[in-house]
Amino acid sequence: MIIKNSKMTLVLGVFTVFVISSLAGLPNSFAEDDEKYNMAENVYANFTFNFRDGVETHQFPVFKMTSDFISNDGTTFEIEGIVGKSPYLHKALDEAYKYRTMTSSGSSFEFNYRFFDVDVDLIRDDKTVRTLHYYNCEILDYEAVTLNSNDYESYTSPKTGFAVVDKIEFRCGGLNGESPENATFQNIDYGTTYSFAENVRTFIIFEFNNGVEKIEFTNFELISGFEESDNSVTPSFSVEGVVDYYPLLYNAIDNARKVSGLSTSFNTDFEALVEFSNGEKTLRSLDFRDCRVSGAKINTETDKEEGFTGKSGFAIVNEIDFDCAGLKPVNKNYEQIFSDTPRDRISLMENEQSNENLQMANGLRVMTTLTFNNGVEKLEFPIFKQGDVLSKANPTFELEGIVGDYPLLYKRVDDNLKLQSIS
Repeated sequence: MIIKNSKMTLVLGVFTVFVISSLAGLPNSFAEDDEKYNMAENVYANFTFNFRDGVETHQFPVFKMTSDFISNDGTTFEIEGIVGKSPYLHKALDEAYKYRTMTSSGSSFEFNYRFFDVDVDLIRDDKTVRTLHYYNCEILDYEAVTLNSNDYESYTSPKTGFAVVDKIEFRCGGLNGESPENATFQNIDYGTTYSFAENVRTFIIFEFNNGVEKIEFTNFELISGFEESDNSVTPSFSVEGVVDYYPLLYNAIDNARKVSGLSTSFNTDFEALVEFSNGEKTLRSLDFRDCRVSGAKINTETDKEEGFTGKSGFAIVNEIDFDCAGLKPVNKNYEQIFSDTPRDRISLMENEQSNENLQMANGLRVMTTLTFNNGVEKLEFPIFKQGDVLSKANPTFELEGIVGDYPLLYKRVDDNLKLQSIS
């Protein structure tokens, strides 16, 4: 009788385990087959979600840091991808909605899928170039939405269409960037990648204590430095470029985050020489001194549904801000013209730059003749903006065009630095 009861218990135990396993219905790990999208320079993001019940791995084409990496003030990010099989992640979304009233006021109420960790591997040509470790994450917001062109094109054009996507925003307790193990390189030149109008490119040579990196960025913006001011002006600039393996720059970014808000620690400073060049010729240089990383994000450039439908693609980019202690413009072409011109003819220096390749309506072109004390420069800018003529005491206008060989004009721009005190 005892033996029979034991057998009965054993059978019941096996049955119970089988039922529980069937109800769970989820493996300990899950990885969905990823769609192949057109990713700029073959850079994509791989996400590993570590839940209490298991691990889930996905590739989302859109990854956006919605809080600054350097500020150390809150840690949030957003992902976007076609709705697919994501059992653990969708379970977290369901529970976040189910218990929303209990957590909306910052309550410590906890449920099984409330907190989890996320590892983001940024991969280029199948090699990890940067890893971000988010921990104690929770669902901040979520929506399933259909992306389209916002006009008739999605209905009629075979090149586009519609994309039903998950858009999920996360709030995390912290973030650590994984620095390269060996970041003592010298004179690393990352070459050229893209095509630019008139082949004018932007390179920045960073001089760190442990090496030099020369990087081409697709976007460069001078934030401050040349404005007229009675106060000290902090030179600053920002750059944008597709994520790549920049160990020395990433070390500076990680260090800036570590010392953020700490009065007892010091940020790493470095030099940054910005060169605008056309082939072998340098058109203009800006020499920034004692710079520090003041802001950093990773963002994905995308155009609504077009990347998902195959009409275009996605670009995962670094967006980095810099503050510097000093700025020295370099105008080598002016120095060359000045040295080649006889002293009795300095006031007759001339320079003319036009661009016949510009597409101007009705062939109407804008040529600007600038007359200085030491010469004349005749330049063509495609964009001319005249200020409000009647409402201003002094007439103003703006010129906008591709960086070119304008030594006399650059000389006057550089003279503006003498009208302020650089901090």
